[in-house]
Amino acid sequence: MPSLHDFLQLTANGLVTGSGYALLGAGFALIYSVTERFHFAYGLSLTIGAYAAARLGAELDFSFWAAVAGGALFALVSGVLIEGLLYRPMAARAGRSALLTIFVASLGLTIIGENLIKLLWLEQAGQSIHGVTLKAVKLGSIHLTALDLQEMAVAWILIALLALVLSRSGLGRQIRAVRASTQMSLTVGISPPRIFLLVFAIGSAMAGVAGVFLAAQTSATPSMGYEPTLLAFVVAFMAGVERSPFVVGLVGIALGLVASWSGLWLSAQWSTPIVFGVVVLYAAVRSVELRGRFRRPLAAAS
Repeated sequence: MPSLHDFLQLTANGLVTGSGYALLGAGFALIYSVTERFHFAYGLSLTIGAYAAARLGAELDFSFWAAVAGGALFALVSGVLIEGLLYRPMAARAGRSALLTIFVASLGLTIIGENLIKLLWLEQAGQSIHGVTLKAVKLGSIHLTALDLQEMAVAWILIALLALVLSRSGLGRQIRAVRASTQMSLTVGISPPRIFLLVFAIGSAMAGVAGVFLAAQTSATPSMGYEPTLLAFVVAFMAGVERSPFVVGLVGIALGLVASWSGLWLSAQWSTPIVFGVVVLYAAVRSVELRGRFRRPLAAAS
């Protein structure tokens, strides 16, 4: 029988994990909602950010926070280059089939990137982040680390900043205009290609930060971006890609709690299957609801 202490500890763990999901989901939702690019290589930007932070710490003696900033910058640049040099020309040539074409290209790019990382660091596939603070923090009967608290704080600060930019700034109005209609935004002097690059920069930087914190918990590995990308998609899909970053973040927290609470009855390796099981159930329920909405008017008309 699970105890109250177990429940509280797993809740705290779920909030930490969910904050990571929230950050990833908010960045992925921003990119997809504006550009309609299924950017599977989002995980590659995450991995690049983690490896950049590890190498900056190891070779240039960067502090942890300087490495986080450096990782975010490298991830940002990778996202901008992917959009500008690969996706944009491919979308122009592919026309209506651009969504599938870009998805396949991003999948291939992820595989290429993973293997390049393996070749570059053949003898050291796992890279640790220097300067990580793993000091234990006790909150009543709950045990966390300073890194856990830092991850939660950074995730929600970035989500709040993104929400503020989208809702209160001129840039946010331009992003919302392009999201609503690319063609209409052109008529008011907004450049959709520039906005595409900007949202790739913002979303990729968020992935880079998430990657550094993920690697700080264990180490950076070439394939570390796969599962976070799928989780980012899940969070964005369940929240709605055009919803506020706060809404996306709360869905991330909910999934983090579900994954963590499963440990009350099941072993830890079941957490990810349970998260995706929740998504399948959600998708099934939503499909039934939508089918009912379309059938009712037809039935009334007959």
